[in-house]
Amino acid sequence: MALKRILVSIIFIGSVLHSFAQSCNCETEFTYVKNFMEANYAGFKDKKAAMTEKGYNQLVSEYTALSKGPNANEHCLMTIYQFLRQFKDHHVSIGIKFDAGKLDSAFISQKQIIPISDERIAELRKSTGFEGIYDFHEGTKYKIAVIKDKTPLHDYIGIIVSSNLPGWKPGMIKFEAKLETDSLAMGALFMQNGRPKIDGFYFWKNAISGDWHREGTTPEPPSYKYAPVESKKLSDKTLYIKISSFSPGNAKNIDSILRVNAEALKTMPNLVLDLRGNGGGADYTYEPLVPYIYSNPAKLIGVSVLATEANIKGWKQYLDDPDMSEGNKKSIRNTVTMLEAGKGKWVSTADDETISNYKKLASPARVVILIDRNCASTTEQFLLFARQSSKVILMGEHTAGTLDYSNVIQAPFSCMPYVLRYSSSRSRRLDKGEGIDNVGIKPKYELAKNSDWIAKAVAVLEH
Repeated sequence: MALKRILVSIIFIGSVLHSFAQSCNCETEFTYVKNFMEANYAGFKDKKAAMTEKGYNQLVSEYTALSKGPNANEHCLMTIYQFLRQFKDHHVSIGIKFDAGKLDSAFISQKQIIPISDERIAELRKSTGFEGIYDFHEGTKYKIAVIKDKTPLHDYIGIIVSSNLPGWKPGMIKFEAKLETDSLAMGALFMQNGRPKIDGFYFWKNAISGDWHREGTTPEPPSYKYAPVESKKLSDKTLYIKISSFSPGNAKNIDSILRVNAEALKTMPNLVLDLRGNGGGADYTYEPLVPYIYSNPAKLIGVSVLATEANIKGWKQYLDDPDMSEGNKKSIRNTVTMLEAGKGKWVSTADDETISNYKKLASPARVVILIDRNCASTTEQFLLFARQSSKVILMGEHTAGTLDYSNVIQAPFSCMPYVLRYSSSRSRRLDKGEGIDNVGIKPKYELAKNSDWIAKAVAVLEH
């Protein structure tokens, strides 16, 4: 029996452009998204219970008021995003359904103008904090003033000072962001066409993410180069393999790097499997790794899917994934059949099971898996299996803790050009008190952030 369980990949189905009715306003859209989550989100009942009835109703009241406030339509995406954040589920997110390069004249013409005096600009030029005047990193297409402006929706806003972008005028908001840590913020980035998308912002000394640098400073080249997969021999005994993502698009790279290292995996006693930063993808992409870490039967607890009309439609969209094998598509079709038969109910789509159909390989004999707080979703599913092996040692940091609610599907907003991504399934680990959301999976050996993790892994394996 193959290890084929929970899919948590996000399926992007085209880029369909909406036409907008005059009745599409923020209050209408917020109410639609709220009602949709209540009816279809697999975690809603649990999350509401944690908030309490009174707490949830108060939350709805606060965000409904924001959806009717001044300039509500311009800030609507942030209002809905901040509301969804209260569910504390990293699988809940918002995607765009518009052409970011095609000017939306109707929308951008309604953006508010926030005047900034020459005196205020002069003050900002002297700032050494996050506030300041910043240039766009590619030439001087536009310049923004970053101002601290603490509201329920944001802590900082970036306002256009000058621009040669079509439709953009001084005083228009280019981004609004709320701090998550002392340097990371999440918020809305208004795209070239004028409309916002949800994005992350890293505030550094003289730069914000890789997009803007403080006026008068030179942008530094990025110090980190992303590699989907990577491998090298650390010694005569230890092989190193890095896998940055379990996304369907990386499946071929994973297969390839295992084939390239097939002989080393058969002969070298130790393996360092580096999963740091791996935010997940789809379970079938990690199946080729399973034989190398398996040592004994492992128990896995299944999931149940809330079988609503919207969720069934979302599951059918999985079948449009070009990277999915025909075998996995057959499994999805079977799941859809079960959901349609159990419409309106919770349907068990993955039974509790014991994985015992693999043979323990002599090599690698010991495996260190490096994990950090960015390991999430499918990666955590893999780790729940891997940590039961007598071969495996987890080292690093607690993982992100984003697996109790999974099988991400998407549905369009009612009238704004966005899609809501959300969890359709609930793990029955929760009924056993074994949930990991916002807690994560604990490593056997915790490692300091500034230490050499690879060297530490080799020391443990070759001691």
